[in-house]
Amino acid sequence: VVRNTSATAVAKQVAIHDFYFGAPGIDPAIGKLGAIQQITAPGPAYVQRYLPPLVGHIAAVAVRNVLALLTIAEDAPDARNHVTLDPRQQDAWGVPLLRIHHRHSPRDLAAARALVHQARVILREAGAMFSIVHELRSFSHALGSVRMGMDETTAPLDECGRVRGIDNLFVSDGSALPTAGGVNPSLTIAANALRIGAILAGWPTPPASTQRVMPTIGGW
Repeated sequence: VVRNTSATAVAKQVAIHDFYFGAPGIDPAIGKLGAIQQITAPGPAYVQRYLPPLVGHIAAVAVRNVLALLTIAEDAPDARNHVTLDPRQQDAWGVPLLRIHHRHSPRDLAAARALVHQARVILREAGAMFSIVHELRSFSHALGSVRMGMDETTAPLDECGRVRGIDNLFVSDGSALPTAGGVNPSLTIAANALRIGAILAGWPTPPASTQRVMPTIGGW
């Protein structure tokens, strides 16, 4: 838990992972759902700064009683989501720009709806008189453009992050991860980079029998 002491900042305070692997009454075939995070509503000073004067004054009073929950559904790996080089647009150095091709699968949308339902239940139990849903149209934490895996037909990187066919080329950033897992992937990216660094340094890795495997619903 992190206490936000600034009246002008927006901060995350509480993360709820109770429903990551499913929830009562939710079809287990959906698989992993994701996470719910509490984020503080903008402070009065922040609201008044960015809204028109009259609206900002009214909203500054109301935000003192507003609680926001952010739902982050896990995207299952999908081969239809990919990046390509734009044949018509280039950057300042003449390098083709990337074009992102992405869409949510029915499973992803079902997971999002399940998390929204649980978030509204939490707010209602906390005493909220009503709740509204606002869709955030963002493209945060894009991963998996050069995924690693055991199957060479679906993963250009092997399980060590090595580009198949090029022995001395490794990829250790977020593009190697097939999924974000419904959470901020920063620590996972760092941990995997350290693992690949240990492989490059020739350090011994734990045998498979000692590695923990997390349970999954549906599995991927």
